[in-house]
Amino acid sequence: MQKKFVPFLFVGGLVGILVFQYKAVIPFAEKVASSSLFLVDSGDEGSRFPSSTEMTSYAFFQCNKAIRDEIDSEYNISFPTEPLQSWSLGNYRYIVNAEIELNSETTPTFVKKYACQIGYDNEADMEGIMDSGNWTLHGLSGISGL
Repeated sequence: MQKKFVPFLFVGGLVGILVFQYKAVIPFAEKVASSSLFLVDSGDEGSRFPSSTEMTSYAFFQCNKAIRDEIDSEYNISFPTEPLQSWSLGNYRYIVNAEIELNSETTPTFVKKYACQIGYDNEADMEGIMDSGNWTLHGLSGISGL
């Protein structure tokens, strides 16, 4: 007779766990996720649209420095005065899309597009904005193989 109650006990426990999750755990998780607990208010707003700001200009400059360090010295690099597009991701992180002209003694001039994701480490402290040590390169694409 005890063996008849085991499946009912198992199903009842499973139903109890599901009801507890549905009525208690999920509402609590939604309340925590919608709260400001995970909100980082750095003062630097992101945008889905390309924009040109003072910080994206500094990010463009730092990306160009990183590219100069990355590419072999056999190439002569011509950098544009401004990027094709740049985006602020918020929290002092930026994406820069631009073109560079490359040439060497053995190859004719050719153009390479690149994308660079970079972040400013000192956040609102603009004192060391030109120092490469205050920037972190998160990704660079489009110039591999040079």
